[in-house]
Amino acid sequence: MSQEAIENIYTIPFYPQLNKTAPYRRTPRAIKLLKEFIFKHTKVDFVIIDEELNEFMWKRGIRKPPRKIKVRAIVETIEEDKIATVELIHDKVEAATRPELDGIAIPGELEEEDEEEEEEEEETTVVDKQPVEEQPKPDEETSTEEEKTE
Repeated sequence: MSQEAIENIYTIPFYPQLNKTAPYRRTPRAIKLLKEFIFKHTKVDFVIIDEELNEFMWKRGIRKPPRKIKVRAIVETIEEDKIATVELIHDKVEAATRPELDGIAIPGELEEEDEEEEEEEEETTVVDKQPVEEQPKPDEETSTEEEKTE
């Protein structure tokens, strides 16, 4: 009854095989390829796919699964059975660690900035509007009289 946990990170490419698959079968085929890859590389008896990973795979529908995916496989031995739990890894690149990304907006940050800008706009739009004074129009009679005298 020893319980071990081994954690590995894998990047799994799908598209060499998925290009040979009909479009309406691609996401189910990608799930099978994911399981085959984990079985082959971890030598386990069972593979459990995390709910978040499954939703990520199906996010774009049955025809367009992700081209490749980065996952964490946690292998546990429970009562002489090896079980691998596969979960999605979210890679967030910090702009401070990569200077060439400075000034480029990261998608998560864009939403926050847009919300802040909208709040600022709402505050600035509530301004007392004063009527604009109309400038007196030049009298047409005086201008025509001057032209006649010349």
